[in-house]
Amino acid sequence: MGYIHIIGGEKRGRKIVVPGGCGVRPIQGVARKALFDILKDELPESVVYDIFAGSGSLGLEALSRGARRAYFFESNPRVCQILRRNIALCGYEDRAQVVRWDFWQARKLPQALERPDVVFLDPPFAYDISQVMEKLYNFKVVIGNALVVIRCSRKEWQKEGFAFFGVQDVRRYGKSVLVFGKLKG
Repeated sequence: MGYIHIIGGEKRGRKIVVPGGCGVRPIQGVARKALFDILKDELPESVVYDIFAGSGSLGLEALSRGARRAYFFESNPRVCQILRRNIALCGYEDRAQVVRWDFWQARKLPQALERPDVVFLDPPFAYDISQVMEKLYNFKVVIGNALVVIRCSRKEWQKEGFAFFGVQDVRRYGKSVLVFGKLKG
């Protein structure tokens, strides 16, 4: 088990737990700071989905910077417990919800949830990013026109784009690539 810190907003400096031995690899400080600097105008009063949430660092950072609500999607029950603990450590129990949900097994997103304005998708680097993006399109009914930010490895990123996803921007940080865009209609 390790720790990282919220790097901006009202909970800046707050320590959150990173589960050990679960394949969780949170986005590191420099890339996370750059990401949230890019999103500074998108976050106030937004609804955020953090898919493959892990420690919840992306959703918690968004809440700290003014998001109205965050939904954390995670399939591992142990990681869900740690997510709930991190939400409580930040005092966001009234603005956050953990949804135990398996991206690959699900046919749809729970429709009872609010529609997102921003979706963070941070799958394990072992997953084929083109398959992840194709599966994400299955959730278009709920995701709608939300801004989607996908983190993948440099090795996985393909410049030619994807049939279901309109790329608006690409940023590279170390071994990671952040892809900004929207699902195509």
